[in-house]
Amino acid sequence: MRVHAYDGASFETPAGKTSIVRLGKARVDSILNESAVLCAEAGFFAEPDSGINCSSGFIRFDGQGAPHLEPHHQTHRCRHTLPGRWKAGTDGLMLAGSLLGRLLSGIFMGEPDAEAKSALLAEICGAAALGYATRLMQPRAVILHGRTAENGKSQVLELARGLLPPGATCSLPAAKMNDEHHIVAMAGKLLNASDELSPAAIASDTFKSVVTGEPIQGRDVFKSRIEFRCIAQNLFATNHLPSFKGGVDRGVQRRLLLIPFLRSIPSDERIEGIGKRIAKEEPDILLAWAVEGASRLIQNRNFSVPASCQVALAEWLLSEDPVLAWIEACVEVRPVQNAAPALTTRDAYNRFMEWAAAEGFKPDNLPEITGFVQRVVARAAGARYKRTNKGRFFAGLVVTQQ
Repeated sequence: MRVHAYDGASFETPAGKTSIVRLGKARVDSILNESAVLCAEAGFFAEPDSGINCSSGFIRFDGQGAPHLEPHHQTHRCRHTLPGRWKAGTDGLMLAGSLLGRLLSGIFMGEPDAEAKSALLAEICGAAALGYATRLMQPRAVILHGRTAENGKSQVLELARGLLPPGATCSLPAAKMNDEHHIVAMAGKLLNASDELSPAAIASDTFKSVVTGEPIQGRDVFKSRIEFRCIAQNLFATNHLPSFKGGVDRGVQRRLLLIPFLRSIPSDERIEGIGKRIAKEEPDILLAWAVEGASRLIQNRNFSVPASCQVALAEWLLSEDPVLAWIEACVEVRPVQNAAPALTTRDAYNRFMEWAAAEGFKPDNLPEITGFVQRVVARAAGARYKRTNKGRFFAGLVVTQQ
């Protein structure tokens, strides 16, 4: 507005004549661009205060996760302001009778750990609001999985997006994270919420770097390459969990959190667009719920993952990685003494193939012996591969079940 105010203003030229300022779009854009360059302070947002910037102020948390409200100030170094308003003393009682309460009770109705799964969703939203996802002891990308339709996972995506202002979110599929022209969209974002999931992308080094906040490089079209660290909480929704042709390494396993959505919401319980409605009609309730999640997250420095989520993740990974499943079911790693125990790689491979056939794994998903050896070494912690003049061996590996 300050630039536009000069349009039509008069000024005196060096020749002493009076002239009029005429500002078209090109000149206005040029002035704004140069002003931004002059005002820029490199790294200004690199070390923001830990807290949530909302409409009523800055919510700061102490070391125990207790929140309190402060007036807005530039020293907080916040890029975004959440639309909700918060005041001290707000608690979960606000959920009673709300759309948010109805959604949470409906998606996990009848499950023994329904309350724990709802609390986990609050922590995920809190991590996004805080920009805390990559500061956790174990940063994780979250996958909302429901085999059936109308189970509420897409509505959870919508309310997570709606918790934050549009400029703080993006929707980048994991498959596009390897593209430098796409990954730059995550710079400065608090949440990446997408309903596309690719196995190749999940297994990539770039995906791991994004989830943990390691330095990555990107470049917008016709602009210079930049280096930045992602702080966004990654949240994906899918009906079908992807397959991993090459197995799932430990790095991938540590970076995933799977939340199963088991219930199809009956038609008489559904509220059309409830996720967006929560964000629009109940921003204060949504923010208070996320603040409670953020408080627990800061106190524990990690997500509180219910046992059912851990079991669901393990079942998925084991079903997609026959080598890992065989190690879990049939193998022990023991200390090596006097070169024993030792098992030839060929013997181990033959036993694995017999077991995999009996368990019904598809032959196309089973590795050749070279790939099998590599995956055993990567997945069986403590086992070592040795090559001698007598052959190739796994040192410390014992098959306990045929």
